[in-house]
Amino acid sequence: MAGASGTEVSPEGAEVAKLVRLALGGDATAFEQIIARYERRVMTVAIRLLGTRDDAQDAAQEVFYRAFKYLHRLDPQKPVEPWLIRMTVNACRDIGRKRQKWRSTFPETTAPEAVATDRSGDPHAGLAGEQERQMVWKALDSLPEKERMAIVLRDIEGFSTSEVAAILRSSETTVRSQVSRGRLRMKELIDQMMGGLL
Repeated sequence: MAGASGTEVSPEGAEVAKLVRLALGGDATAFEQIIARYERRVMTVAIRLLGTRDDAQDAAQEVFYRAFKYLHRLDPQKPVEPWLIRMTVNACRDIGRKRQKWRSTFPETTAPEAVATDRSGDPHAGLAGEQERQMVWKALDSLPEKERMAIVLRDIEGFSTSEVAAILRSSETTVRSQVSRGRLRMKELIDQMMGGLL
């Protein structure tokens, strides 16, 4: 099936486009199906941008509220995912700003929740892995917002540079620069943290 730009549309893309058209026509069930299809992706991006499940749930709720409110602005011929991820980034920015105000009053002492456990049975390996994850998340969290978002979307979520540029409304060159600078800053921060552990 050919899309509006003459490119091939996958069966899944055609199904989502149909759901969007139905939702635009007032079909609440179709909108619920869109939410069900993208809820996990939105939550994953939000957790990685914000670091806590509670903040991510708040962001996801805001994303789907905004999606419902602004659904009339969505072109059914364009993919839904970049539109939702853009809203996720914006909702996370809003929550991040509120969190910055909160942190200035009440310093945070907890680490991000996105933590895996070691299955080898060696408690020291689990502790070392946990420390490494905490350092990576702390370094990521300390990056300027634009670099952090570019790295999360590009390196962690796996979006292409052009997709990240569209989501962040910047050029591909800017995204590559933000990712490069962010990776370098993270390496420097982790090296500093590792120096404190030795």
